[in-house]
Amino acid sequence: EVQEAVMLIEAGLSTYEKECAKRGDDYQEIFAQQVRETMERRAAGLKPPAWAAAAFESGLRQSTEEEKSDSRAA
Repeated sequence: EVQEAVMLIEAGLSTYEKECAKRGDDYQEIFAQQVRETMERRAAGLKPPAWAAAAFESGLRQSTEEEKSDSRAA
């Protein structure tokens, strides 16, 4: 069930809002709590959760690829 939701979101066939609503959760509350917990972990000198680290690495890779593509186009 969770894996299906993740795949639907990543494929652009669903949204966090829809998938959280199916579980009876408010996605904005979940996101806000994730931000609070991540900031608390950082303040305590703890590593970010695995999902956050993976998301950061993925975003960093994508940003680097976009910069390379932009510099080639210029």
